[in-house]
Amino acid sequence: MMLSAYNSYGEQVVAWEVAKEDGPFSCPVCRQAVILKKGSVVVHHFAHSVPSRCQYGMGESTEHWRAKFEIYESLRTHPRVTKLMVERHLGSVRPDVSFCLAGVHVAPPVQRSTLSPDWIARRTRIYTAKRIHVLWMPLYNHEMGEGKRYAPLYWEKYLHALYYGKIYYWVFGATILPVHFDEFRVGEAYHRWFDDARGMWIDGYRSRRFRTPSFFRKLNITDLQAVARDPWQSGSFSLPAARLWCLPQDHHDDHDGEVNTCEHTDEQE
Repeated sequence: MMLSAYNSYGEQVVAWEVAKEDGPFSCPVCRQAVILKKGSVVVHHFAHSVPSRCQYGMGESTEHWRAKFEIYESLRTHPRVTKLMVERHLGSVRPDVSFCLAGVHVAPPVQRSTLSPDWIARRTRIYTAKRIHVLWMPLYNHEMGEGKRYAPLYWEKYLHALYYGKIYYWVFGATILPVHFDEFRVGEAYHRWFDDARGMWIDGYRSRRFRTPSFFRKLNITDLQAVARDPWQSGSFSLPAARLWCLPQDHHDDHDGEVNTCEHTDEQE
């Protein structure tokens, strides 16, 4: 299923903002007719008639659909947010939600599955080429506790490096939780060594698998800033030049670059 479709005027519309009488509607990818479905259990959406070979909207979880809906609805009433759209089609990328804020085009895609750093890097380059500042947001894992042992996935470590040592988890609405991964030490009772560089004794050794999450105060997506970064190397990660939507590198928060306008936000490839 999909949350947006085209109406008879070629305008992209959102399922919960139109009625069946506003149709007919068509799929933004295959341009075949789609059906508007309204309900109290599943998020309002469009669906292809059966059978259909089109893959648009396939494989997404209900949790992901609701995340897109909540982000859209939370940003809809923000006084400075314009050009808000869910599933905007921009050729080779289709951000879950995209908008303009103070002349900056922003895309905060929600990550709901295991991805490769190469996949993230490739799409980050596409967004950057389109002058879109991107914020990759994993769904918050409620098993992750502050100060407790946590095993981030490889792509979570990649995002942590990409965003200056923070990863931004989507919590609800437009609320996000910035998290920093500190090292996690094991074997404290059996391994104690002296760090010459820091001039101090260290208990245990750094775990390769586990990290210690350190939580910052929750933020709204609109609290972040446009940041432009050159290509750089972070450990084993080769990170691309990127237009990011995040806190700047020198930002210090309490625990609890180049900017482009939105003149061509609907440009198609």
